[in-house]
Amino acid sequence: MNPENEHDPQNNFKFKLKALNLLFLAFLAIILDPFCTFSIHDLVQIIRHENFKTITISSFSLIFLVTLYFRNRRRKVYLLNFACYKPKPDQICSKERIMKIFAGTGKFTEESLAFQKKIMEKSGVGDKTCVPRAMMAVPVEKGIAAAKKETEEVMFGAIEEVLEKSGMKSKDIRILVVNSSVFNPAPSWSAMIVNRFKLRHDVLSYNLGGMGCSAGVIAIDVAKQLLQVHPRTYALVVSAENVTKDSYLGNNRAMLLSNTLFRVGGAAILLSNHPSDHHRSKYELVHTLRTHEGANDASYKCVHEEEDEQGTIGIALSKNLMAVAGEALKANISTLAPLVLPWSELLLLVTSLVARKFFTKKVIVFSPNFYI
Repeated sequence: MNPENEHDPQNNFKFKLKALNLLFLAFLAIILDPFCTFSIHDLVQIIRHENFKTITISSFSLIFLVTLYFRNRRRKVYLLNFACYKPKPDQICSKERIMKIFAGTGKFTEESLAFQKKIMEKSGVGDKTCVPRAMMAVPVEKGIAAAKKETEEVMFGAIEEVLEKSGMKSKDIRILVVNSSVFNPAPSWSAMIVNRFKLRHDVLSYNLGGMGCSAGVIAIDVAKQLLQVHPRTYALVVSAENVTKDSYLGNNRAMLLSNTLFRVGGAAILLSNHPSDHHRSKYELVHTLRTHEGANDASYKCVHEEEDEQGTIGIALSKNLMAVAGEALKANISTLAPLVLPWSELLLLVTSLVARKFFTKKVIVFSPNFYI
């Protein structure tokens, strides 16, 4: 799914689709050319001379090409509805309360507590955010049962809400894509959702794991590509992360960051390629974009699940994380710009780049206006 990869299957599909469209237009022009000056008199002459062969071949060729074109053109994908899980009021935890919970575990040094408090105040985490009940228990629970209970509440709650909003039944779902980066038990989350909501036996289910914060966008892209080959289909995309499993009870600063940044949450999105859903949909999905930086060592090592010196498992966030994210965002914007900017903005951008490269370095590169 890397847009910079010339062997990307998605790019190859787009190329084949364009080639098919051009071929269709060429054949259509050839077939219709004799009929451009056609009149009623010509039709009578053809019937009188019993020359139906030309008409029959041309008609069947035209029908075949039109059918082929409509079967292979890109299907529009619509967002019917979405739901963000809202935890129960008893899970609301202020910064002061979370610091008392951290101190009560007896696992953190004074320096680690002060560091977490400092990061929490700067990160923008408010006093109305929610944590899993397992973190508020005494002692804090980190087992598989507690982690599964948290994610089940989030995913199942979001799915129930989006189905209710859309007026859909679970049996209508033919594609299911689930994303949970760190906590991936067996059976998979997609299997648990199929069992919980009794989805149809031929549902296409996919479970994405270990792909970080970008996996939500990747899940949408997977659903979009599947909707291109399965007509009149509904796809359910579910994305959540697990705080119970991710919480770290140690004193490695790189791993303490996850305690201060992440809270309970998740979302479910319902997509459709039914043409009739155009009027009741909220949005149309036009472009999906991903730039893969995994070949870069700094990018690859910026987020890692590992053990600290005492053997405690946690998620280590590298100091290079923001720089890596900035480079990925820069690459994404460079790829996205030609798809969304008007020609006037693109012309000004190209002109400034050419002038800077071939004439003088003093020329300031034009900054496109993405709000047009």
